[in-house]
Amino acid sequence: MPSQERQSGFKKIQSFKTDYAPCTVTQYVSERSGMQVIVADRQGPKVNGYFTLATEILDDSGAPHTLEHLIFLGSKSYPYKGLLDKLSSRAYSGTNAWTATDHTAYTLETAGWEGFSQILPLYLEHVLLPTLTDEGVVTEVWHIDGEGNDAGVVYSEMQSVENNGPEIMDIKARRLLYNKNIGFRYETGGMPGALRVLTADRIREFHKEMYQPRNLCVVIIGETDHNDLLQKLDDFEDSIASDIPALSTPFKRQVDNYD
Repeated sequence: MPSQERQSGFKKIQSFKTDYAPCTVTQYVSERSGMQVIVADRQGPKVNGYFTLATEILDDSGAPHTLEHLIFLGSKSYPYKGLLDKLSSRAYSGTNAWTATDHTAYTLETAGWEGFSQILPLYLEHVLLPTLTDEGVVTEVWHIDGEGNDAGVVYSEMQSVENNGPEIMDIKARRLLYNKNIGFRYETGGMPGALRVLTADRIREFHKEMYQPRNLCVVIIGETDHNDLLQKLDDFEDSIASDIPALSTPFKRQVDNYD
């Protein structure tokens, strides 16, 4: 459990024990950036992290899904594809991610706290300060291959939306059920036609609007050293202070249709 006397940029909001399991839940918030941290202390060999952002969007561009892929191509201090995964494997860790209609989550699973602590600031920098290069977008999102075919990791993944019966029925049903101001109406993974015209600048703009510390919740489950965690997060916020918007700048957790 965290020390009550430790001075940190993160303020403890609450801490309580659950009735249904031997677990203590503690909530922190950064007074500098607005980042939320939820720690669920429980005994076990693994520590799991879920770094989650609200990423609802009112179009089929696929910007949230493309970012999920592009985040792993490098960050400001570590601009190398695959470096995060390689470092994670050396720290007995594994990374993954998913995109849902209303949020995007990046995951970290480690054997013990030490490995988690080593990877955490590197991972958070990838999330908040990715490289987002033009080359990365071409490779991961959409391009024409040497044989004249549509290609790209995200594009190939989403082709089934237009070619699979259940997927076609699902998107049609959502168009009928939800109004235009509700994210569930749209294909958050990106419709193939929209992915073909999605630009790197538009992806960067979506990241700028949504990937802010005050829209990020760091959820950690497992045996956690709170003092070490807060120290790592304080140091991390010091390192990105000049790259993130001030808490006083306008912000909303939904991106309107760009069209």
